[in-house]
Amino acid sequence: MEKHTLEALVRSVVGKKRAVRRLRRQGFVPGVVYGPDVEPLSISIKRSNLIKLFHEVTEASIISLTVKDENGKEVFSHDVFIKNVQYDKLTDEVKHVDFYAPEKGHKMKINLPLEFVGKAKGEEKGGVLEIHHHELPVETLPNAVVEKLEIDVSNLDLGQALYVKDLKLPEGMEAELDEEEIIAIVSTPSGLEVEEETGEEESAEPEVIEKGKKEEE
Repeated sequence: MEKHTLEALVRSVVGKKRAVRRLRRQGFVPGVVYGPDVEPLSISIKRSNLIKLFHEVTEASIISLTVKDENGKEVFSHDVFIKNVQYDKLTDEVKHVDFYAPEKGHKMKINLPLEFVGKAKGEEKGGVLEIHHHELPVETLPNAVVEKLEIDVSNLDLGQALYVKDLKLPEGMEAELDEEEIIAIVSTPSGLEVEEETGEEESAEPEVIEKGKKEEE
């Protein structure tokens, strides 16, 4: 699994709106990193670096975070995950980021992105592949995390569904949804059903006529 990197600075002034606004004007985004064995640490990240990172990662991506003080000395280094991102309601700019530093052997909850590959059998017959979940909430050990879960749907025929219980999750990872929850299904369009029914009726009609002829004879 690819590991991404990010550098941050210790944020000494915390909780003061004026200081936070000044920080943002300087091109930085305030954030915090915490975990089971990590005391909350207030940090600031260069906005351009953060935006670049957001284009490369998901909630399930491992990020190697290094935090330095104002003198450039490293004060913290840990693998982290993005836990929460706050956006400005008007400008949609990133306002704050929470990073979670997991403890080895300690389970955590994330939303695992699902990627569907292949073309379902049912699609070739006129069916439509309906995706019910693009992410799967899971509880997992840090070393079991994958950036995404690939799901092959090529064997799904008309009317067939893929359930949570059908997914092959890494060892140490458990789905938070009911095992009977539908992940994807190949639905049959109503027009296709009508055509099939009409075809059956037409094939049955000659038999009725033939019986009538026999009775007349």
